[in-house]
Amino acid sequence: MAQKLAAVEAHTHGVGRVAISMDSNEFAVILAAPGMDVVGFEHSAENDEERAEVAAAISDFSEPLRLFNLPSEAGCETASANVALVGVGFGQVDDKTENHTREHAEFQADYVLECEEIDLVTSIRFTYFELFPDAQKLDISLISVEGAFSYTVYRDQPVLTLQD
Repeated sequence: MAQKLAAVEAHTHGVGRVAISMDSNEFAVILAAPGMDVVGFEHSAENDEERAEVAAAISDFSEPLRLFNLPSEAGCETASANVALVGVGFGQVDDKTENHTREHAEFQADYVLECEEIDLVTSIRFTYFELFPDAQKLDISLISVEGAFSYTVYRDQPVLTLQD
């Protein structure tokens, strides 16, 4: 699951993207979320307050089991977590306001979780929405031994029930 979500599509405010791969005892996740959803802005941090907001968000993203909850009986633990704040579209002219540049920064994270009983991962609760109030939905792609699936979870319905 080495592919990055950044190449999939441009982001939309309020909408994050998640790719999940499950096999044997490994649960791999790639998460991409617009900076606007996470910290309320997409430009480079310009002052100490904005730098602190970015640092806090990176800290939150560094702990995947704070962003989504898996059934405890599955015995999942974080094996690795990599987080980056990246810019997309810097220097492009905005279609709506001539002569202004648009910046689209997003948080990207990839995780590997190891689970003692991955078959017991039958649902995922996205507490991500509780941490980031501007986030509205997550578009999810999942690949497992059962096949490939697409889901969407919303702020008001943050639990994903997986296919049997």
